Amino acid sequence: MGNTALAEILGYDEENQTPVEIVARGLPYGAVERLARILDLTMEKMCQIIPVSRRTLARYRGGNLDPHLSDHILMLGQVYERAVEVLESPENALLWLKTPNYAFRFKAPLDYLSSFTGAQEVLDELGRLQYGVFV
Repeated sequence: MGNTALAEILGYDEENQTPVEIVARGLPYGAVERLARILDLTMEKMCQIIPVSRRTLARYRGGNLDPHLSDHILMLGQVYERAVEVLESPENALLWLKTPNYAFRFKAPLDYLSSFTGAQEVLDELGRLQYGVFV
């Protein structure tokens, strides 16, 4: 997977745009729905992860998300993309993201994605898995 795959997942045109420009412009509202579908999450669970209320999210329907929400959705997409790369299939990635894990104090990695710090921990753990570093 690469930027093109992530662009397809989130529904933005990655040609001639940096991630910073994409976030500044705002992802389309549909990116939230597509990512929720790919991650097999309800919109309620997605709102917990982003974090935003369902009502606030609904205000963006038909338009673009603000930069803060766009940044969070892009990060979530990048974590999913990395999990697929390391675990070699979307099915394995979803299973790993949703299963409580010792490395995360017996919480699912997905539960850590409501903050950028938590997302970095998930990405670090994926790196350790990829290179066989078990702590």
